Amino acid sequence: MKIPTTLCILSLGLSLIALTDAHQREGKHHHDAKIHGSNKVHVREKTNNHHHHHNAHDKAADAIPHVPYRGHEDKAKDDHVQIKENQTPFVVPEEQHSPPPSGTKEREPDHDEVEEIVDHKKKKDQDGRKNRDNVMPFAGRKEKMVVAYWTDWTSATMPPEDIPFNKVTHVNYAFSIVTPDFRPVFETDYLLKRVVKGAHANNVKVLMSIGGWTGSQYFSPLAASKQGRKTFVDGAINMIKEYDLNGIDIDWEYPGRLGSACNKFDEQNDSKNFLKLLRELRAAMNDLPNGEGLEISLATRIVPFDGPDGPMKDVSEFSKVVNHINVMAYDINGSWGTVTGANAPLEGSGLTYVGGAEAWINAGFPPEQINMGVPFYGRSLITKRDMTSAQSMAAPFDKKVPIGDNNDGLWTDPCEKTAAYSGVWKYKNLREQGVIDANGNARAPWVRKFDEESQTPWLFNPVTKQFISYDDRESLKLKVDFAKQKNLGGVMLWAINQDTTDFELLNVLQEVRV
Repeated sequence: MKIPTTLCILSLGLSLIALTDAHQREGKHHHDAKIHGSNKVHVREKTNNHHHHHNAHDKAADAIPHVPYRGHEDKAKDDHVQIKENQTPFVVPEEQHSPPPSGTKEREPDHDEVEEIVDHKKKKDQDGRKNRDNVMPFAGRKEKMVVAYWTDWTSATMPPEDIPFNKVTHVNYAFSIVTPDFRPVFETDYLLKRVVKGAHANNVKVLMSIGGWTGSQYFSPLAASKQGRKTFVDGAINMIKEYDLNGIDIDWEYPGRLGSACNKFDEQNDSKNFLKLLRELRAAMNDLPNGEGLEISLATRIVPFDGPDGPMKDVSEFSKVVNHINVMAYDINGSWGTVTGANAPLEGSGLTYVGGAEAWINAGFPPEQINMGVPFYGRSLITKRDMTSAQSMAAPFDKKVPIGDNNDGLWTDPCEKTAAYSGVWKYKNLREQGVIDANGNARAPWVRKFDEESQTPWLFNPVTKQFISYDDRESLKLKVDFAKQKNLGGVMLWAINQDTTDFELLNVLQEVRV
């Protein structure tokens, strides 16, 4: 989609509105980025960012909570989109269609031509049947994956040229959204071209991530319609060809359940229709000259897709057309709960990283096609009691979410219009704002503890009673070790701009590749 030059320049300093990354409501999950109620208007923040939070000078650039993949299922009330006085309506121009000259009519083919077309189609179908019949050319992967989400609204603080391509195998470019007429669109092709250039120079794959927390509104009716699926697939294929992409990452949050309050969903048929969509996308990819090298990935909940009777017991058919899934194993606990808990627990009761991997494997998804997601951010709450000497990280908390790091701000849910802070702390800001030092130790008045049940660290400030659950080098090492032990495909991270400038956390993830 071509954007006028003036709008391109404007968008560099702006940031798409999005939800706070708070979601995995059964836990809510991570990704997303833009206001998607209309295919024409998106509100952008002048400072530039908006998923988890992003700010463009830093304060504003990295600060927008939004969740590309995050979703705790039903809970849109705790997701917020930033609204500031300097927001500017960002109008996406309609595509121009040139109608045929008045009075012209296409010539209909004669009988012999019809026969030739039919015979040609039959031969083509037979010759390519093994690639076209819902089959993914996937012979197993030896290289372990490190999949990083890079968001266009954070380009002011991490331009494409600053992405550490030598430390990742895939970059998922977030986000493209689905319009009401089922077309995948995005507004920052000038940035995508730079990402692709840098990635391909380093043998790194780039996938366009379509959807997200606020971008999944129309997936259900899209997948239910033959024409809707064709419109989406055609749009995705055009993106691949125009920008030399290595594939498509679909972030539908979530099939069979509400997700964001604006979403349409069909409990009975969403997952079944999603498989149809993926098969048709796979077949269209296989028809391209480089089809066998193209990938489809999915950002998924921590448990398998919902069917009519709850989480599906068998998702093996999805693995035949999808190269890998990126399981959003974060946003497990937050303001939607009743007590404080781990944002991304490795183990323990309830939803966990280990439990998520095992749930997908037990439902028939091959381990080598599973990447477990890790967060480069933490979540904060204000507790109702002093936790300085507490051993457990569970405590009652005030429902009003506190302001998080320097990039946080008041956000408003695009569907429910509830203003609130996200309470999110990017790891880099925990370091830069002096909460923890280079060795991972807390700086006074903060105290750091390590929760043995969840195998994650947490911080507490006795002065403000602010609690932060996050991941650091110690907890990420444990997650990487598990991925290696289970022979998983690798790991996924949200999001690369949230790490320190010397990539303290990303360096730990390199061990999955050894």
